[in-house]
Order: sequence, then C-alpha cells, then structure tokens
Amino acid sequence: MNELNQKKRILMTGGGTLGPVTPLLAIVEEWQSQESIEVSWIGTRKGAERALVESMQIPFVSIVSTKFDRSRWWTWWLIPIQLLIGLIQSFIELKKMRPDVVFTAGGYVSVPVVIMARLMGISTWVHQLDIVPGLANRIMAPFARQITVTWPDSLEHFSQKKTTVVGGVMRHALLHGEREQACERYSLDKDKLILLVVGGGTGALSINQTMEAIGSDLLNDIQIVHLTGKGKMTQRLESMGEGYLALEFLGLGMKDAFAMADLVVARAGMGTIIELCALKKPTVLIPLHNTDQLANAKMVQERGAAEVLWEINPQILKQTIKKLVENEERRKRLSYRISALFSAFGAKDIVRMAKGINE
Repeated sequence: MNELNQKKRILMTGGGTLGPVTPLLAIVEEWQSQESIEVSWIGTRKGAERALVESMQIPFVSIVSTKFDRSRWWTWWLIPIQLLIGLIQSFIELKKMRPDVVFTAGGYVSVPVVIMARLMGISTWVHQLDIVPGLANRIMAPFARQITVTWPDSLEHFSQKKTTVVGGVMRHALLHGEREQACERYSLDKDKLILLVVGGGTGALSINQTMEAIGSDLLNDIQIVHLTGKGKMTQRLESMGEGYLALEFLGLGMKDAFAMADLVVARAGMGTIIELCALKKPTVLIPLHNTDQLANAKMVQERGAAEVLWEINPQILKQTIKKLVENEERRKRLSYRISALFSAFGAKDIVRMAKGINE
C-alpha cells in the first residue's frame, strides 16, 4: 500500500480486441476525474489496444499471450509454455510497476498477470462485461479479490460474496462528440441521415465485404461513416463515392463518429452495446457467431432494443437499413428502448469500491 501522500498505482490488463479494453479506459477516465493516479497497461503485442491506450498517454507493455483455440487443437501443446513465459514476464513487470490494484475485463493476456498478482499479494479486480463469462474470466475469477458484472444474470457464474452488479461501464468522453464540427471536417451534410458502420475494435471482414456490395445503393438515401478496422481498408470502400467516409480507426475520434450517427450497424460486443445504450442510438446488431455476442444480442432482441440479424446477408441488411431510414417512429422507439436497458455509468461505483480495496 502506498503512503498517503503518494498517488495510487493502477495496472490495467487486457487486449487482443477492444472489447475488454474500453471498460478499463472508462474506469481510468472516471478515476482521473476524481484524483491524480499512476496508470500503466499490460496488453498484447499485436492487438488493437496499443494505439488507443497510448493515445491516452498510458504507458503500455506487451507480454506473451496464449489462447485456448478449440479449432486449432494441434497448438494446444504450446499453451503451458506460453503461460509460463507470460507468468515470468508478469512477475518482472509487476515488480517494476508495484501496482496497488490490477484490473481486467477479460482477454487471455490478462490471465498470467492476474494469477501472478494474486501470488504476489496484489489486489486483483475482474469485470465481467458480457452476460456469459468467457474462459479467461472463468480462470481469473478465483484469483480476484473483487468481481463486478454488467447484468444480474451473470451473478450465477461467480462467487456471490465478492461479486457486485454495477451496470454498464463506458467512457464519458463519448458523450461529448460534436456533430456539426465533425460533419464539416469530413465534408458530410449535417442535415442528411448518417449511418455509422463499425465491426468492433479490430473491424469485421464480413461486414466490410457486405458494405462493399450494398454501400453505393444506400447512398441514395443516407450518408455512411464506415470504420473498417486497422489493415482492413480496401480500394473499393475508399472510392465508394461522395457521402461514403471509410476510415480504418478513429481512437478518441469515436465520440464524433457517434455524434454524427443517426443509425448504427455494429457487432454485439457488450462494450459496444453499453455505448449505444448511453448514446441512445437505434441499431442493427450483427453478432459474431460462436462467441458471447450471441447471448448479448438475444438479450437485446428480447427487449425490443435493436434490430438483430443472425446472419450477414447483403440484401437483408440493405432492406433492414432502408426500412429504418424510412421509419422515423421505429428509430425513435429503438432509441428509447436501448437507452432503458441499464445505467451506463457503473464506472463511478467501481472507482468508489476500488479506492477502499486495500484499506
């Protein structure tokens, strides 16, 4: 425990995709709004998180990350070796950083960090974003001193004694986008409907390919801002025509992308759903198969809070978007229902609890 006159040292760990990253950044943002803290990050070598984390002036270190891939059984023999290397690297970094508490919201890179932190007597905190926990969070949960979850439905998966429901966790900065300024910057008409297409932090190849097929047809009715994901830009998307803005990555500029959006097409990661909830955006969700996104999308659909497409079909997506463009009342209804799913400001509760975790 640091002396009273020293800053709290907070270590965040997670990555590979931005799903387990954005809630941690929300916690950092909330904590920094209350007091000065020292924040550091351990993530993956090639994940999407480094650029976003470093854009917030947070020191970033990468370690070896392992993943249990059921479809690549021939790589399983590497898992113990990778885990051992990760544990050694985690020990070295934890000795350097000497954090008061380690936070994770999932991701395999976090597993050796959380295990080693617990062995070293450092407080650990696991946040469960999706309804159903993934393997990484299941492994880390027994090593956590505190667990927080988005949904009451998740409580059954964790120890009741150390688990608290906090609702959604999102970055407040996303609430402060500037529609008019952003439209002017990107040469878009602020008085014409704008569709935001985003496939998650790493982009979605299938969504990108679908937009290549239908994008030009949609431009008759709307303008489109399409975030393809790093390394997934194509010449066709770049040259789709006037009113079609294709970008690989925006980072902190996401607040303006959301501010411009009258309608959103997105994956069904819980981080994305929480942001859409807080921003009251009518949405078409396309969950990624064989992931926790299926349970997320089902929950949202059951509450009538979004249109959900279980398969990517260019014509069905085009017709779904067109119907929403033509039906303002339907857009308003979806906006209201998604905003009513839960509070999106659970970061305040997490910071309040975390301040006293070592006391």
